Amino acid sequence: MLDRSPPAFFKQGTTAFTKLLVYTALSLTLMTIDLRWTIGQPVRNVLATSLFPVQWVLRQPVMGAQWLAAHAQTLGKAIESNGLLSARLLDQALSVQQVGFLKLENQRLQRLLDLQLSQDSEGIAARVVAQTPTPYSKRVILDKGSRDGVRAGSAVIDIYGVYGQVTRAYLLTSEVTLLTDRNLSTPVLNARTGERNVLFGEVGGDGTHLELRFISSNADIELGDVLMTSGIDGVYPPGLPVATIVDIPQLMDTNYASIRCKPQSHVNATRHVLVMPVQEIPNKVPSASAGSGARDAEGVTP
Repeated sequence: MLDRSPPAFFKQGTTAFTKLLVYTALSLTLMTIDLRWTIGQPVRNVLATSLFPVQWVLRQPVMGAQWLAAHAQTLGKAIESNGLLSARLLDQALSVQQVGFLKLENQRLQRLLDLQLSQDSEGIAARVVAQTPTPYSKRVILDKGSRDGVRAGSAVIDIYGVYGQVTRAYLLTSEVTLLTDRNLSTPVLNARTGERNVLFGEVGGDGTHLELRFISSNADIELGDVLMTSGIDGVYPPGLPVATIVDIPQLMDTNYASIRCKPQSHVNATRHVLVMPVQEIPNKVPSASAGSGARDAEGVTP
């Protein structure tokens, strides 16, 4: 028997509009029943519980990024606070270092002079960022330059004593010749006797000591004597600790000798220093032994 029904291609079932109406009505019915009797709450609880591990895993990258951002911000604040505290410590160190010198001066003058020292200018806190590679000179680079007020000839100290002198000032950085450089000279006085002399960087040895040259055999010098800046060179403020005498040779066949001294400052370990302004002394007469290379304020090479 022949099949007279139309092919499947021409058969038409339920229309799309009818399906839309049916599904819409079904959705509205289910939402109404759920709103009234909350029959879908157990299903939602099961789905939320089963999907929680997936949500936790997907949330970890976001939480990790937030933690890293908070850690970086906290670290930046800590570094900034440390820099401010180091600068404040260096500002206070200058006054503390001058206390011993002022007491000795008051005792020596037996209160005949009413000496009152005031420090009007403020130092510039700087950080040691590099060391020159040449083995023939002891120099370091600071992260402050002429833009920050650093000038060639400025004295440099750390929290222990005299550190060196600025010999070249660039726009963003500056070069400091260390106290132990063999070409640098520093006028000093003996804190115990008040005798003035000139301290030089040691020519031989390990380059970490200083020496007093051409000292007479009858000079009043003892082991442990502290040498301080005299202030007559116009570079260093008076009363800053410079070095301690650690070796006195036996003067047998000569009338003069060199005295070995150890610097008070940590020339090979200090990271933060204080750059002092150039001391202005009117009508100053240049002298070959009166300073440590501060003759040219624009460019000094000791």
